[in-house]
Amino acid sequence: MALAARTRWRSFLLHGSIATTALGLGLMSWFIAKPLATRIHQTIPGERLTVTATPGIDISLDADSSVTVSNAEPPQIELLRGNAYFDAKGQGAGKLQLKVGTTYIRDIGTRFSVRKSANGGTVAVANGQVEILVESGTYLIGAHEGADFDGVRVTGQRMIADADVAPWKPGL
Repeated sequence: MALAARTRWRSFLLHGSIATTALGLGLMSWFIAKPLATRIHQTIPGERLTVTATPGIDISLDADSSVTVSNAEPPQIELLRGNAYFDAKGQGAGKLQLKVGTTYIRDIGTRFSVRKSANGGTVAVANGQVEILVESGTYLIGAHEGADFDGVRVTGQRMIADADVAPWKPGL
């Protein structure tokens, strides 16, 4: 009789410890791994919108534009269509990485705008610098400069006026 009770007790301890370990691992993975969430911000024709992606990054969308922003650190941002103006300040400076088609744009403490087109896009820098990463390499675009990109190369790097950075955004 004592042997049967001891065997049941050992079986209970074994199964209980397995269940407790599984529950503990599940809870640890829940608290450690923050689930990735993506928000989409978009405007309709005739509407403009300014959103705060993070406490240091503001995004202003022109009419008929859309952008996605993830809750990752640093945030993953993708311009899906239209025009967007990015203002990275304070803690957001240097943390903004933007995807436009197959091109990646990384800010270096700056304010800039991006226009997406069917073949790539255009970047215009108000102040600071951005790096454009395309198939042929990395290009540095500085303050008061603009450039076109197509995913393979950057072309048409030129000097621009402040009014050309985001002509649709008042107060720049």
